[in-house]
Amino acid sequence: MPARTSRDVVVLRTPRGPSALRMFCPVVGGVASRHDLPVDRLDDLLLALETLLAGETQGQGELILTISVLDRRMLLRLDGLLSQSVKAALERDAPARERGDWLPDVRVLLDSLLDAYHVVDGSADSFAVEMEKRAS
Repeated sequence: MPARTSRDVVVLRTPRGPSALRMFCPVVGGVASRHDLPVDRLDDLLLALETLLAGETQGQGELILTISVLDRRMLLRLDGLLSQSVKAALERDAPARERGDWLPDVRVLLDSLLDAYHVVDGSADSFAVEMEKRAS
């Protein structure tokens, strides 16, 4: 079967809070299904999203998830993240620091779940994480 490419982009905006993941999961799943992303790879993406959102506090503002598929790669960008400690843990050039909490595991988890990711500065105090998962 030839690889499908897509210029489709799905953008989902949701208020910050515990319901964000419940909004993101079915949309990511639908896009993954449409492009034949294997279930184990979809699970990796959903766990990566859950990991990033676990460090967020409820508050004002919104989270924005952008999803696209290109050349059998699913690309996600999660904007509106505020946890500066998560950002520091994820930045590639940040020194690994031992902490008494779960933050070092954020980096370890994303390294094991995703084919690639990187942190992008956003507006004001927010940032985004761009993630990539190949279909095979």
